[in-house]
Amino acid sequence: MLPLELRNTWRRLARKPGYSLLSIAVLGVGLGAVLFLFGLVNGLVLEPMPFPHADRLVAIGYAQPKNVGVDNMSSDEYAAIDGRLDTLELTGIYNETGVDLVSDRGARHYPGCEISQNMLPLLGVQPLLGRNFSAEDMRAGAALSVLIGERLWRDVFGASQDVVGRAIRVNGEPASVVGVLPGDFAFPSDSQVWLPTRLRTGDAFDVDVVARLAPGATLSQARAALDNLAESLGNDLAGQRAGRELTMKPLSLIFVNERTRSYVWLMFAAGVLVLLLACSNVANLQLGQTLDRQRELAVRSALGASRGRLLREQLLESLLLALGATVVALAIQQLGASWIRDVFAANGKAPPYFVHLGLDWRLFLFALVAAVSSTALVGMAPAWRASRTDVHDDLRDGAKGSRGGAFARLAKGVVVVEIVLTVILLIGAGTFIRGLNRMLATNVGSQADASHILTASITLFPSQYPDAESQARLVDGLGQRLRAEADVEAATIGNTIPGARLGSHEFVAALGQPRPPNGYAIAQMGTVDDHFASTYGLPLTAGRFFDARDLFDGADVVVVEKTLADLLWPGRDPLGQQLVLHPQAEKPRTLNVIGVIASMQLDGAMQASLPSMLVSTRQFPLRSATIAVRTRASATAFVPRLESLVAGVDAQTPVYATFTQARAIEMSRISAVVLTQVFTFVGLVALLLAAAGLYGMLSFSVAQRTREFGIRRAVGAGAGAITACVARQLLWQVVIGLTIGIGLSLPWSNVLADPKLQTRGHEGGVFFVVIAVVVVVAFLSALLPLYRALRVDPVVALRYE
Repeated sequence: MLPLELRNTWRRLARKPGYSLLSIAVLGVGLGAVLFLFGLVNGLVLEPMPFPHADRLVAIGYAQPKNVGVDNMSSDEYAAIDGRLDTLELTGIYNETGVDLVSDRGARHYPGCEISQNMLPLLGVQPLLGRNFSAEDMRAGAALSVLIGERLWRDVFGASQDVVGRAIRVNGEPASVVGVLPGDFAFPSDSQVWLPTRLRTGDAFDVDVVARLAPGATLSQARAALDNLAESLGNDLAGQRAGRELTMKPLSLIFVNERTRSYVWLMFAAGVLVLLLACSNVANLQLGQTLDRQRELAVRSALGASRGRLLREQLLESLLLALGATVVALAIQQLGASWIRDVFAANGKAPPYFVHLGLDWRLFLFALVAAVSSTALVGMAPAWRASRTDVHDDLRDGAKGSRGGAFARLAKGVVVVEIVLTVILLIGAGTFIRGLNRMLATNVGSQADASHILTASITLFPSQYPDAESQARLVDGLGQRLRAEADVEAATIGNTIPGARLGSHEFVAALGQPRPPNGYAIAQMGTVDDHFASTYGLPLTAGRFFDARDLFDGADVVVVEKTLADLLWPGRDPLGQQLVLHPQAEKPRTLNVIGVIASMQLDGAMQASLPSMLVSTRQFPLRSATIAVRTRASATAFVPRLESLVAGVDAQTPVYATFTQARAIEMSRISAVVLTQVFTFVGLVALLLAAAGLYGMLSFSVAQRTREFGIRRAVGAGAGAITACVARQLLWQVVIGLTIGIGLSLPWSNVLADPKLQTRGHEGGVFFVVIAVVVVVAFLSALLPLYRALRVDPVVALRYE
């Protein structure tokens, strides 16, 4: 019996291609939105890391504000805790870095990582060729050994089997390849070269710590043991001297933190709302079709068709539509996943290598569940209506109007729900748009045209440039060559780009200031040369900028932002004051304030707004340097000449990450841009679906009331009376939908408030615009039905009365 019912249902849908294709398209958009956003949930939240017993891997470091993640610790601090926690089976450290590799194909820059010898066993990874690092490789002064990724092995070394032992140059040092790692391994994010981490006593550097819980140990037990160890070490840990808290978290939360996960879930929730809107629209369409088939269903019931059979056929129709919509939805999901990968890759913000946004078993299973759920949501009301056929009433002349009235009431209720959901989604979109606008309007302090400033990066390795003096010679020499170019107005070399790239965050204090109860102040610190302020157009409000008086072996100097000066020396002249850098360290460094800049944002706009300070390249060594060139003509056209000038100074130092300052600032905001675009897209889709639902409901209502309008016109009612009649029906739905939607949006907007994204709850302007948009769209949706109502001919309408 089921194959026959299936054929009948298929034929019925084929006879009405407009209805069928419209239903599939509407439901496909709703399913596509929720599948695309579930793909993000699946890839970023649900999918485990690709390591054995990944749920037992933890990260150890200092707690970040608002429980976002874990900050790294110094190598000395790691040495103090290593091996002293019985709740941990194995620990390892890593430090993500860039690697300059010189081979037969020339010098190229690759993403890389320094790792300890325990990291590969900790992650359960075996080399394809060769061996892991040994204890000898970790020793300071040992010959440099490197591990390379399979992709680099194939691209650079032609997959040669004798690559192990091959002599190359890495970061200015002679090195040898000791192993090749599998192609599906690029820890921590997209590394292709791995170097040994060499712990050097008295020369602390930052490291990220990973550990595996001991058999039988839980995360809470390990945290308790870490707390006890931290308490016993006390001020032996520099971080704790600064008032910071040592903590432990699952490793997965380091790569996709709680804030990111919460926004992924919020986007998925928005997708579910869009699916509900789509289902309600298709349900309304099916109810209309059921009403048109009312006499057919009554006849079939009179001839012996059971209620179960009628119910089954209606649900089969919903299932076929849902399956067709699922095909459309999977295509939309693939397009969305490709779009988001391309956007993040183009902006240097690609997720970790193990995050997959494509199709997998979870996504297929969810697609199946979503299709079945959509079938139920779309089909239950029409199926219930179709199965409740009253033969006498439905065959009686005029019964359609009475049955249509019940349908009209249900359709009106559905439209109210659609308006509510639309208001909620539009409020979310508006909140993110306002936040992004604030972010775009953020003043980074630079007064120069950011589109005419070309920025690029080079790496300065200790083997080539062991101290600040040797680095400064490179900086001065390269800078002079750049400024001598006819197309160059100004040039600077440092480690920061205002509004896009920060040198570092550092603890600071005024000389003689005791540690505040809530810890030392944190400042954004950039290391720059003498031409930084003039290149970027950063005016000083007091004092001077760096110049030739600031020598390598002279007194350390600093230029501070006015906000930092007011924080450390309120009510006093900051010039001549002394700032303590790293007050928590055993040997803090004291700097003399020589200048004050009014406003300066070194970090990206999505980062916490902290006061800024600048130090000189002659006094603080760089590991990587950022070149900035302000050009008279096109900045991007200067890239080949920049590469040539750098090669003329050091042929083994490749140039990478070449962008204009404007582009670099855009890249720093890409997460906020994508979030805003996703919410705006679902908000507009919701508005379109609600408008379609409102139009369909009013069209059906006008068709049902044709005779009523004919009688009204026959007894003298004018166009104004008919318009008022239709408007009243529309108005109460819009008012009820807006009232409920605004009420639910108040707490919703509070959930979306985030200082990092510069979003705020209860944005009055956003609420006003959303109300206006919904009202305008609602009345535009009513124009065609109203036109039809006004065109009713009383003679035609009353012909069968």
